[in-house]
Amino acid sequence: MDAQNANAQKPKQSLLRRLFSAEGAIFCIGIACIVYGVADGFKVMQFFFGLCIVGGSVALHFVKRKDWDAHWAEHNRLHDAHRQRLEAEQRDKKKEQ
Repeated sequence: MDAQNANAQKPKQSLLRRLFSAEGAIFCIGIACIVYGVADGFKVMQFFFGLCIVGGSVALHFVKRKDWDAHWAEHNRLHDAHRQRLEAEQRDKKKEQ
C-alpha cells in the first residue's frame, strides 16, 4: 500500500516533459538510428545499435519506475530473518553438543 501511495503522490509529468527528458532523448536517438539504418539501404550496424538503444531506454524506464526503497527494505527484512534463523539453528546445535 505504501508504494501505491507514493506513486499517487508523485505529480504526473506532461508528454512534452517526458519526451525531452534524458530517457526520452535516448529513445528518440534510438528511433533515429533505426530509421537511418532502414532508410539508407538497410545498414545493419545502425539498425542494430538503434534496437539496442531503444531496448536499453525501455529497460531504463521500467527500472526507474520500480520503487527501489521498498525493494531494498523488503530485501533487508528477508536477509535479517534468514540470518536470525541461521543463528538460532547454530545456537541449538551448540546446546545439543
